[in-house]
Amino acid sequence: MVWLVIATAILLAAGYSTRFPGNKMVYKLKVRGKELTLIEYIVNKFSEVFDDVVVVIGHDKDKVINALGDKVKVVYNPRYDIGMSESVKVGVKAVIRYSDIVAIHPADVIFILKETLRTLVSKAKGMLKEGKSFILIPRYGVKGGHPLLISNDLAKYVLEIKEEERGLKGFLKKYHQYITYLGVSDVGVLVDIDTLEDLKSNIDLLLRET
Repeated sequence: MVWLVIATAILLAAGYSTRFPGNKMVYKLKVRGKELTLIEYIVNKFSEVFDDVVVVIGHDKDKVINALGDKVKVVYNPRYDIGMSESVKVGVKAVIRYSDIVAIHPADVIFILKETLRTLVSKAKGMLKEGKSFILIPRYGVKGGHPLLISNDLAKYVLEIKEEERGLKGFLKKYHQYITYLGVSDVGVLVDIDTLEDLKSNIDLLLRET
């Protein structure tokens, strides 16, 4: 009997982008002559590695939906103004029934390499087949980054997080005994985009991908 393991990525794209000129999710990138919005770029990357990808939308939802077209599933977080915790819960609730592994990733962490994602998914699937409960986190140097990959049996506890209890940080503290760090050589697990300068100063990281 073949056991099919489903790994689903939840991309968080519901925020206000207050430090960026406009909604950063629909900002257009030009990489090797091809123009894509930031949200399309990260969705395409994750879709090559994960069995399923879901985007959580909120602020400027129509613009983000228009950018994505029918490329991927979207779920709407009507309480996006409360903070990222609500988006995390909306995303996990949408996929927990069928996903063996749930990955949570801010959509503005775009520089992560596909090879890093493949390594993380492979490690997570191996741990799952060994019967382990886990929270798998990539680590560059001494810093943990994104995405978080969580086994289904622990993902249900993500639904209990609260913004006032530090959201996912509170979850990680409570279930710290299940954390496994996987060392990677990819600085892209750490770099997010808050400002246009963040994007411009790290644009060379996009060119690493073949």
